[in-house]
Amino acid sequence: MNFPWTLVVAAVMLHLAASIELNALPPSKSDDPVSRWNGETESAIKERLPQIRLPFEPKYNVRVRNYIKDYVVIGYRQTEEMLGHSIRYFPIFEHYLTVNRLPKELMYLPIVESGLDPKAKSPAGAAGLWQLMSATARQYGLRIDGQVDERLDPYRSTEAAVRILADLHAQFGDWRLVLAAYNCGPGKVLAAMRASGCKDYWGLEPYLPAETRRYVPSYIAAAYVFSFYHHHDLTPKYPALNLRETRVLKVYQGLTFQQIATACGVSPTTISTLNPAYVQRTVPKSTKGHYVIVPANAATAFKDFLASRSNASLAAVAGPPNTFKSTYVVAKGDRIEQLARLFQCSIEDIIRWNGLSNSKIFINQELTVYLPSELLPKRA
Repeated sequence: MNFPWTLVVAAVMLHLAASIELNALPPSKSDDPVSRWNGETESAIKERLPQIRLPFEPKYNVRVRNYIKDYVVIGYRQTEEMLGHSIRYFPIFEHYLTVNRLPKELMYLPIVESGLDPKAKSPAGAAGLWQLMSATARQYGLRIDGQVDERLDPYRSTEAAVRILADLHAQFGDWRLVLAAYNCGPGKVLAAMRASGCKDYWGLEPYLPAETRRYVPSYIAAAYVFSFYHHHDLTPKYPALNLRETRVLKVYQGLTFQQIATACGVSPTTISTLNPAYVQRTVPKSTKGHYVIVPANAATAFKDFLASRSNASLAAVAGPPNTFKSTYVVAKGDRIEQLARLFQCSIEDIIRWNGLSNSKIFINQELTVYLPSELLPKRA
């Protein structure tokens, strides 16, 4: 029997998802650019822009205007796809940003970087949602080889990108400069500061590379569109339920996508879509463990499959006296020390009950917990 918190969280999430979809539906749909952008559109954008919460004051200029127009007029179909994909990736971004105490509005950066495509690759060699270069990714602990490219892993790449942003903010102290440095590297930002003789972003902007000069305006535009898309007749194109309602497990044994798919009762294509980092469609054996994402409704079956293959099955782990076994799905921003207080146990208990290699937890991870028996509903 599940702990009531799990049921409450599930109910709230379903309600929110339903509300988002209902509120997102526009009254009509039109392919006519004139109906999507008329004389009143720009003045309305100017009024709405200050309402966006960003780590700096959003500035309206011709570049911001043009990027917004690209999103809502020229490329509106792609924007609707991105809006739909955000339901998969924004909670992951928010989780790591919250845990690291960075502004959650930085979650709009991957829109600019990759269009929320985890398989995106640039001509320069950057890859993934956050468009990390190989050298930088390896510097921050990501694995890149013939079997695994963790730049394509939405969890591992986000974890690394957030650390990069935190380090850049420690260096520059201004989020506009941080965004510029994320795009072109801190060296070029420092060079622009020396050439311009100032530390203000808008003052040194002319000395930045052309691509970087476009970066902050496109970020402001992306934040605007994702905040006010419903005012522009845009409808999110949500992915299938199997792709958006997911659970994440740490896997230490080697597995093929076919084995995972069979255990979960889904197609190998579904597993491949959810796990783009495994370039050979195989999860290699690892003592540190690899993230594997599966549909939420298949998580129990997959956990049972993993336990049946393990020499040290978690089924044999016993809870304390006068407790009952339950599950908890990690929510964005959760820390293991908070959960230990919530469930009146120790951090070491949670690690042992779940066979974890360390105290790191991640959003959508399904944890086994043991709760006091008095929390069980009384029978009539």
